Amino acid sequence: MNLACAYGDLVGLGHRRRLAQFFTPPPIARFMVDWVLSGRHGRANKVHDPAFGLGAFFENAPEECEFTGGDADDAILAFFSEHSRRMPSRLSKTDYLLDFGSRYDNIVCNPPYLRFQKFLNRDAVAAAFAERLGVRLSGYTNIASAFLVKSISELKRGGRLAYIMPSEFLNAGYGAMVKEWLIRDGHLDSVIEVECEKEAFDEVTTSVCIVLFDSSRRLDAVSFRKVAAVGDFPTVMERPPVNAVPAGRLSPREKWERFFVPPGESVKPALGRLQRLSEYGRFSRGIATGANAFFVLSRSDIASKGLSDGDCVPCITKSQQLKKAVFTDEDFCRLSDEGAGVHLFSPGDAPDAAALEYIHEGEKIGYDKGFITRHRRPWYRTERRKVSPLLFNVFSRGGYKVVRNYSSALTLTNFHCFYPNPLREGYVDVLFLYLLSRTGRRILSLSKRRYGNSLDKFEPNDLNMALVPRREFFDSLDQGRLRRAMEAVRHGEDVAGWLEARFQSLLLPEGAKQDDWSAGADNSAGKPVQLCFAL
Repeated sequence: MNLACAYGDLVGLGHRRRLAQFFTPPPIARFMVDWVLSGRHGRANKVHDPAFGLGAFFENAPEECEFTGGDADDAILAFFSEHSRRMPSRLSKTDYLLDFGSRYDNIVCNPPYLRFQKFLNRDAVAAAFAERLGVRLSGYTNIASAFLVKSISELKRGGRLAYIMPSEFLNAGYGAMVKEWLIRDGHLDSVIEVECEKEAFDEVTTSVCIVLFDSSRRLDAVSFRKVAAVGDFPTVMERPPVNAVPAGRLSPREKWERFFVPPGESVKPALGRLQRLSEYGRFSRGIATGANAFFVLSRSDIASKGLSDGDCVPCITKSQQLKKAVFTDEDFCRLSDEGAGVHLFSPGDAPDAAALEYIHEGEKIGYDKGFITRHRRPWYRTERRKVSPLLFNVFSRGGYKVVRNYSSALTLTNFHCFYPNPLREGYVDVLFLYLLSRTGRRILSLSKRRYGNSLDKFEPNDLNMALVPRREFFDSLDQGRLRRAMEAVRHGEDVAGWLEARFQSLLLPEGAKQDDWSAGADNSAGKPVQLCFAL
C-alpha cells in the first residue's frame, strides 16, 4: 500500500495543506539518512526526525538504527502507527518549535513549508525563540527555517544534520538569519539544488534544496551542488560540486543562489560603475484590494450598476493586460473598450447613491469581512496611490517584464511600482532602457527569488537593492540617442543591439579583475561586495 496516497485519501488535501505536509521520495530520504549515518556520530546509529510525518526517513534507515521522531499532527501519527510494519524506538506527539531542552546525535528532516505569519502558534513560537535562542523570527520567515535553526542548536557536537528546505531562504531577506546560523562555526558542508523538484515533490510550488551540516569538523569551503534527477542522489557527493566557495567568503546577507552557477558561466558587474537602484527612487507593491471580485470592474459593469466615472479609477489588474514595453492612455482606452476589467472601484469619502447601493451589495456577500478589507476604515476605501512611471511584474518565467507607463492607470499587486526621488525623475527613461537591456537583465538576476517550475519572483526590496548604473554613467551617454531609443521602443522597434552596445561595459570582460572584488554584503556605504550572476 502507498501510505502517502492512502493517508491523503483519508484526511483530504485541505488537512495536508493546512499543516504543510509534503512527503519525501524514498531515494532522497535514503540519501539523507545514509549521509548523516556516515558521520562520526553516525556510528552510534542514532537519528531523530522532528517532523516525522509518514516516516519516510525511518523507513529508509537501517533496521538496527535507533530512530526517534516527533510530529504535531495526531492524525498522521495514528495513521502511521496503524499501517507501518515496524515502529521507531520512540515516536511522540510534539510541537517541535515549542519543545526545547533535547539534544540529538544526528537529525534528518523535511519540515513544513508554511509562512510564519500563517502559523497558528506564531506568537508563542516567536517568544520561545527569542527567549531560548535569541532569535527574532520575521513574519516572512518560512516555518522550515525555524525548524532548521532550532535543529542546529540541538545537534550534538560531532553530529550531522540533513534538511530539505525551500530554496527561497538563499536569496530572501529573512534568510540572513538562517545563513548566519549555518556558517557561524564553519560546519556547513553542502547545499544541494534539487533541479528535479517536480519529479521529487510534485505538489510543492517552491524550489527545493538540501542542506548538509556536519558539526564534527570545520570546513574550509562550502560545496554547492546540483541534482538533475532523483536517481542521481546516490552519487551526488562523489561528483565535483558546481562551486566550492571558501567559508570565509560567504556572507549571510548575500544572495547564495548564484553559487549554483558554474564559474565559467557567471558574469561579473563592473562595480565601480554601479550603485543601488534606491539611489534613484523606490519600488513598492501595487494596490492590494482584498477582494478583486468586488473592486475590479469593466466598463459594462460600471454601466449596469449605475456608477459614475468618478466612482472608479483606471487600473491595470492583470499582468497579461500589458503586452508591450510601453503603455499609454490610448492602450488603456483600447482595453476598456474591449471589456477588460481595468477600472478600480474607488468612490472617495462621500459615495453617491449608486455607489452606496453597490457597497451594500458587497457587504451582503461578505466582502467587508475579508482579511484585508476588515482592517480598513471604511472597508471599501482602497489605497491612495500616485501613478507609477515604471512597472515591474512580480512573477515571471523566462525573463521579467518591465513597462514604461505613460498612462494614468494605477496597478494592483501583479506589478511593483517605481516612484522616483524628486531630484531623479529625469532618469526614469534611461533606467527603463537599462532594465530592458540584456545586460540589465543579467545583472538583475542577482535579485530574483526562484520558485518551482522555473518561476522567478521579485519583491520590492529585491529591486531597490539591485544594481543599476551610477548617474555619472547615465550622464555620459548621448542624450539625443537615448531619446530616439525611447521613441523606437514606443513604436515597437527592436533596439536590443543598440542597448547592448551602450550597457555592455557594465560587465567585466572574461578574466578581468576589479579592486573591490572581495567578500561583503553591501556597497551602498562604500563597503566592497562580492557579486556573481547567472547568465
